[in-house]
Amino acid sequence: MFAAFAEAIRTTTQPCTLLLLLPALVMAIITRGRWAAFAAMCTGAVLGGWLFIANVVALDGWRLQLSGALVVAVIGLVLVARSVSPLNWAATPGVQAAFASLVTFAATLWWRPCIGTELGVILTGARAGALGELPGITAYMLGSMMPVLAVVLLMRVIDPSPVAARRAAWLAGVVGLAAAVAVTIGRHDELVATLTRWTMS
Repeated sequence: MFAAFAEAIRTTTQPCTLLLLLPALVMAIITRGRWAAFAAMCTGAVLGGWLFIANVVALDGWRLQLSGALVVAVIGLVLVARSVSPLNWAATPGVQAAFASLVTFAATLWWRPCIGTELGVILTGARAGALGELPGITAYMLGSMMPVLAVVLLMRVIDPSPVAARRAAWLAGVVGLAAAVAVTIGRHDELVATLTRWTMS
């Protein structure tokens, strides 16, 4: 398990991991580094990773685009929630944690990972039984969330003012929306191909 965890941390420096990390990093900033939101994101990543290796859910075509539209709606809702009174419920920590988990789960299903030695072993073992590979994929997905943990810790240390936090949230949200819009309009394959090419170069 430690080897899988370590391999996942190494792959976070590679462009092919961006589709997984970017939405989670965006939600970490939008939720101001709350621990509950980070825990929810880890849960979403582990669940998505297990479904990935079990080949239970494979998003493509309109399903992939629908997931992108859902992420666009969630990020947009969270961004405007503090400013629009009827949407204040979406700014509560519990709701934001749930949204962060949902966005991370979706990003896990967008992800096309760099297959290293340990992940290759997990995927091979999953053919015989995905349940037996649950500890390995859990360790792997938690390792992939370490950059998100770094952002959470940074947010906790800096403790930005409400104004600074709002500006950071909008900036991060715009980046997250751009990625989700690209998936929504059917550019996922182009994104994956570009990130893979950058990884191999």
